[in-house]
This record gives sequence, structure tokens and C-alpha cells, in this order.
Amino acid sequence: MKWNKVVRMAPSILTVITAAVLFYIGYGEVRGFEGAGYLFLSMFLLLFAVVSYIVAKKPVQ
Repeated sequence: MKWNKVVRMAPSILTVITAAVLFYIGYGEVRGFEGAGYLFLSMFLLLFAVVSYIVAKKPVQ
């Protein structure tokens, strides 16, 4: 769709913020095996955010 670039990039920005919060919770607050689960989830969300950022940055045809 021909939406504004900021609107197309909003999911990737929100996902990066969510990944950062989960990384902090997993590393700073929880620790141990449960914290490792938060860290793995934050890494996968960060990968998804990078892919969605690249897709959103492409010009609309």
C-alpha cells in the first residue's frame, strides 16, 4: 500500500523497542534459564524487526 514511510516503519520500530525491553528483563531482572528464554525471544524479535525495516524502506512501486 502507498502509506507514509513512518506508518510503514512503525511495526519495526515498535518491535525493536519490545526486543530491547525483553533483553533488559532477561539479562537484568530474571537471570538463569528463564532469562535465557527472554534473551532468545528478544534476538528473534530483533531479527524480525531488521527484516521488516528493510521491507518498509523499499520504495513503493
